[in-house]
Amino acid sequence: MLGAVMGGAEGAFLLGVLGAAGGYFWAQRGAKAAGKPATAESPSQAAIAELRALVQALERRLLTAETELRSLRQQLQAGAAPAAVQDPPDMPAPVSVPEPVPEPAYEPVYEPVLVAAAVPAAAKPVPESDLPLPLPLPPVPPRPVRAPAPPAKPLRERLPAPIVQLIWGGNTLVKIGVFILFLGFVFLLRYTAERVTVPIELRYAGVALAGAAILALGWFLRQRRRDYALALQGMGVGVFYLSCLAAVKMHGLIAPEAGFGLLALVALLGAALAVLQNAPALAIIAALEGFASPVLMSSGSNRPVPLFLYLTILDLGIFAIAWFKAWRVLNLIGFVGTFALAAGWADKYYSPDQYGIAQPFLILFFLLFAFIGLLFARRTLAESQGSASPLQALKAVGRVDSALVFGTPITAFGLQYLLSRDFYQGPALSALVLAGFYLLLARLVFQRQKPGLALLAEAYAIVAAIFVTLAIPLGLEGQWTGAAWAVEGAGMFWLGARQQRPYARLLALLVLFGAACKLLGATVVDMTPGTPLLTGSLIGPLLLALSAFTVWALQRRLSATERAPVTQRHLGLLALWLGVGAGLLLPWQLLQPPFAALATALLALPLQYLWQQRGLAEFLPLSHALRLLAVGSFLCTLHRPADVGGEAAALASGWRGALAAGLIALSILGGALWSMLAQRRLWLAAQQAPQWSWAQQLGLAGGLGLLHLASLFGLGWNEAAILWPLTAVGVLFLSLRMRHDASACLALALPLCALGFLLLDWPSPAQQAEHRLFYALLGLGLGLLAQAWLMAGERQQKRPLGWANTWTARQPLPWLLPGWGLAAWLLAWHLEGWRMLSLAAPAGDWALALDVVLILGSSVLASWIARRRGWLELGAISAATLPGLIVAGLAYGGELPSQHWGWLLWPLALAWHLRLLRELPRWLEARLCAGLHVLGCWFFAALATLEAGHRAGLAFGETSGWAMAAWAGVPALLAWALSRPGVQGRWPVQAWRQAYLEWAMAPLAAGLLAWLWLGNLLCDGAAAPLPYLPLLNPLELAQALSLAALLAWWRSLYGGLRPELRALLAATALALITGLVLRSVHHLAGVAWDWEALWASRLAQAAVSIVWALCGVLAMVWGNRRLSRASWAAGAVLLGVVVAKLLLVEMADRGGLYRIVSFIGVGVLILVVGYFAPVPGKVENKEQAA
Repeated sequence: MLGAVMGGAEGAFLLGVLGAAGGYFWAQRGAKAAGKPATAESPSQAAIAELRALVQALERRLLTAETELRSLRQQLQAGAAPAAVQDPPDMPAPVSVPEPVPEPAYEPVYEPVLVAAAVPAAAKPVPESDLPLPLPLPPVPPRPVRAPAPPAKPLRERLPAPIVQLIWGGNTLVKIGVFILFLGFVFLLRYTAERVTVPIELRYAGVALAGAAILALGWFLRQRRRDYALALQGMGVGVFYLSCLAAVKMHGLIAPEAGFGLLALVALLGAALAVLQNAPALAIIAALEGFASPVLMSSGSNRPVPLFLYLTILDLGIFAIAWFKAWRVLNLIGFVGTFALAAGWADKYYSPDQYGIAQPFLILFFLLFAFIGLLFARRTLAESQGSASPLQALKAVGRVDSALVFGTPITAFGLQYLLSRDFYQGPALSALVLAGFYLLLARLVFQRQKPGLALLAEAYAIVAAIFVTLAIPLGLEGQWTGAAWAVEGAGMFWLGARQQRPYARLLALLVLFGAACKLLGATVVDMTPGTPLLTGSLIGPLLLALSAFTVWALQRRLSATERAPVTQRHLGLLALWLGVGAGLLLPWQLLQPPFAALATALLALPLQYLWQQRGLAEFLPLSHALRLLAVGSFLCTLHRPADVGGEAAALASGWRGALAAGLIALSILGGALWSMLAQRRLWLAAQQAPQWSWAQQLGLAGGLGLLHLASLFGLGWNEAAILWPLTAVGVLFLSLRMRHDASACLALALPLCALGFLLLDWPSPAQQAEHRLFYALLGLGLGLLAQAWLMAGERQQKRPLGWANTWTARQPLPWLLPGWGLAAWLLAWHLEGWRMLSLAAPAGDWALALDVVLILGSSVLASWIARRRGWLELGAISAATLPGLIVAGLAYGGELPSQHWGWLLWPLALAWHLRLLRELPRWLEARLCAGLHVLGCWFFAALATLEAGHRAGLAFGETSGWAMAAWAGVPALLAWALSRPGVQGRWPVQAWRQAYLEWAMAPLAAGLLAWLWLGNLLCDGAAAPLPYLPLLNPLELAQALSLAALLAWWRSLYGGLRPELRALLAATALALITGLVLRSVHHLAGVAWDWEALWASRLAQAAVSIVWALCGVLAMVWGNRRLSRASWAAGAVLLGVVVAKLLLVEMADRGGLYRIVSFIGVGVLILVVGYFAPVPGKVENKEQAA
């Protein structure tokens, strides 16, 4: 808060650090006080006796419950025995033997942990064996069995009839009316209360008299029932307070000034009652009311003097109470209320011309609460001398100091800074005066030499040291402040070490860190090119580094001679880090950033030497941190040159950047390899698995990465894209030999970086003419394939124990590298071939042939290498030949497959595909091989279909019956061929029957069925140059052959037709017959092949009606003869459709001949079918149904 008032981040951090120091000091002293043995008698003996009595009472209750449970169980068994079993007549009477008591399912366990937490170690819990065991009781004579009680009647039957009628019956409207009438009475009472007029003054008087009566009753009962009386008195004071407040704010019966005075009197009344009855609650309520009054009665005017006088009166009252009573909460309320109101006024109204008013009152408030803290400490100590130990008094004092001893000076100085900031060195002088006051106060307390006040005196001394330290930045500039604090911190640490005061050493470390913050605040970042990055004083970092090293050396010596806390040892290490960081500022203030980063990396070498040769383990993480900082800072200096065109290098700085990067890389590589090679020899000799540290992992990988980065200062992006994939092979080889995972990750990342470089700076046409794009992609592909080769060999090679690179078998690495390598290989040759073809002829004409040759050649080479080397992944990737051919075919679709050497290449592709399918089972799973069989069948069938369809379309027209028939020829022939036993008995159909007959043919059959419907709807069946003949034209012949091929394929696969399939085939046949009729009308009667013309044609309507009726009659006759009710019903439905069509469509043709023909023909057919084919009878068994 004080830092925020001062307006600087440094001040906020410093005061936060100093506050933390005070808190830590207080916690350390409290912990020490708590750790000492108490001299007074421990009050835990009474707790032990109470716990023992509780245990005994619980034992007695448990024994009683067990006895009652045993008695009830015996009564139940004795009562149920005569009713269930009769004794034999000749058997003697059984001897009554007490039944053994079973162990209860749950017993309360008195855990000794709970007792041990409240008693000393000498008090042991009562052992379980000491508990008295229950004695066996004599048998209880059986009681007579009672007759079962009759079932209880429901509540509805037990209530009188009127009540039942009221609750469960009756008129619901009456109930609602009663409820509404009740609400009406309530509203009437409220209305009456609002209309009766009582004067407002009389109301307030009544309330005040009621408050006085409550207060008097509470005063009267103070001796009999103290708690109840105090509650009544608090209520009475509250009634007075609220009445005054409402009279001023709500109704304006009292002027604000008079109301302010009345509220003050009410607060004083509450305080007096509290002191007279020793009731802190009343004092707290009175204080809260007193400090809330200025806020509640504020009129918004700037009148500081009455406010400060009022606060002075309240604080003097609290001071007087503190003289007699040690009420901590009351003191805190006064402190918070006073400074909160003062700070609120200062923030809103203060101006420099009011300095003479504010300064005396601020001094007065500060002195009052400073001495209130001292009075509370003395009063607490005096009250605790009779019954408690001095350590408990110390703890009581310590709890106050955190709020008053530290809070008062910090809060007061925050306001003082606001008052004195307009004066020259005003805040600094104020801090010095405050420090001197607390030094005098500490001296005064030390002179009294009372037990328990030494802690308070030390706290005052700490406050004085804090404000002396605070005066330095307030009076001096940032860099000199930091230097002075650094020297001061070192001196304070030396003094704390000499006097063996841990809190003083902690405060010195915090001052040292504050000095570092000040130096950083005074250091300026200069972004001008060619200049050092940082600008600032050189003496400041130098003094800070020397001071920090001194503190670290002293702390290390203390840790060796005495048992220092872990926190202080860690802070000593932080001092070492701080010293190295301060020294590191010097090269960044003297050198340009690349060479400053180089100096940072070189500085790590002596630190590593101190670790290895001197055994100083704390310097090892420092050397690692410096290397990381050097690499990170050097990476931040990278930038591209201004001229990025032409042959410019990828990164600016030229040889300077390359030199800096190379030296940094060599320093990192040297440190990493030196330790790694020695450890590798030892591990190989001992046959142990290598366990590289994270520094060795990052060191080797980072050094290799920087070496690659250094090449960018002399190479362009395109050249780096060619070089990096090839060097990545060497990096991967080294990482596999060393079993170094980080460098292996670098090796795998370098090709990706090369690909990014290529995409970032795509070669221009002039550069492509120099084959740069070809070389880059070819290098990328070869590099990835070489890495995949090494990893495949690593998976097959036998390494020493623990040196196998098992990560090479992790998925999907074995597949990604050869896959991406082949992709880059194909892309390189494709682009280069395209560019070369475009120089001689239009490249698009031969692009498909180029890609097919490239895919087939690469597939043959890959499969050969996979067979020779036993490379599973590469062999499996060769299965991508077919998808590659499909992509190439789709990319250049629209052409005839036989064009541009397609008549030769596609048959070669089919032959290689079949050859490859024989080898794939050794590399792929059966389901994947089956998928390739299916995909190949579809692809090459599609090629043949495209060739036939396009050829027929070119010869006879795209809409002719010949073209439409050609599109269905290949699928129909394939379906017919696969249904032949001779084809099914040969490879590949024999080995992959399900793949071809089901998976491959199912979509083809669905497509063929869709062709039947679409061709029937869209094609008019023109057979030029031949005339149209129904059933003997190409379209309808193809439809008949396709339908027959589908039936043959289905029967060869499943043997019979399902009812659903029969319905589908019947609907398809009806649609084909309807199309035949319409095409006949179109060609023979000259009706246009247009749906509107056909719909308007009466001849077409009549022909369709008669043909449909004939089909319905045939279906009904078939159903009657075959006893098939489904066929008969289908025919009947079709006749119904025909009848509906006659009534809805043909009926509109008034006087037309076609309507007469339609009605007569359909009528005759219905009469015939009604006579010859009535509905068949029900089928009695399943055989007849089949």
